[in-house]
Amino acid sequence: MLARAGLLVLGAYVALVGAAVHRHRSELFSVDWPWGLVLAVGAAVAVALATGRVLRLGAAWFTLGWAAVLVAQSLQPGGSYFVASDALGHTYALLGLGLLGLVVVRDSRRDP
Repeated sequence: MLARAGLLVLGAYVALVGAAVHRHRSELFSVDWPWGLVLAVGAAVAVALATGRVLRLGAAWFTLGWAAVLVAQSLQPGGSYFVASDALGHTYALLGLGLLGLVVVRDSRRDP
């Protein structure tokens, strides 16, 4: 039970840090490169893959914490301060949830 709660909190923490970082961009050759988005989503997927060593479905608990932060931000009366309702914000949310969903499905099909 304590491991599940820890993974929920870890997921929420990674989502908050990712929400703060995902908007960072650099311009190279007149093209904006969203390195913050790649870093935030990549870190979330890497941590979700590592949670399989803690629990068999650790990625599911991690993803629940990660998704809870996104839902909580979208339910705020004034809107989210971290994840804006633009292409970059939607990409962060949808790409992150999609890839984390794939990790959960992968872990659920693994032998115990």
